[in-house]
Amino acid sequence: MTEIVELLPHDPLPPGAHNAILIRRFGEDDPTAVITEIDFYGAHPVMLLAVGPAGAAVPWEDAVQTARHEAALRGYARVVAVDRTAGKLEQGVLAHDGDHSSAGAALQDTDEAGGVRGSTLLDAPHL
Repeated sequence: MTEIVELLPHDPLPPGAHNAILIRRFGEDDPTAVITEIDFYGAHPVMLLAVGPAGAAVPWEDAVQTARHEAALRGYARVVAVDRTAGKLEQGVLAHDGDHSSAGAALQDTDEAGGVRGSTLLDAPHL
């Protein structure tokens, strides 16, 4: 049977060539969208389990069991599962309809190479 390894929301992902990764995260262009996907590291296409506004995602345990089943069909012995939306800060963002300033602290972008040093893209020098 395919093993499930559940990580905490901010744990780093292990090298994945031999693992399927189940990840729940915020949408890139919509901070209120929650995306749940399984990544098979190029051996098979990424599989989206649910895409929708916050609250519309499949229940996490259902996603974990679906990932176990899909990984087993593809020959993976392990699924590494992480819900990136489950942290305290992230839950606050969800509760405030995607407002990342709701935590009361200034957010910082660590993408120095991209030239963004503030809490929003408006701080980017190229805008």
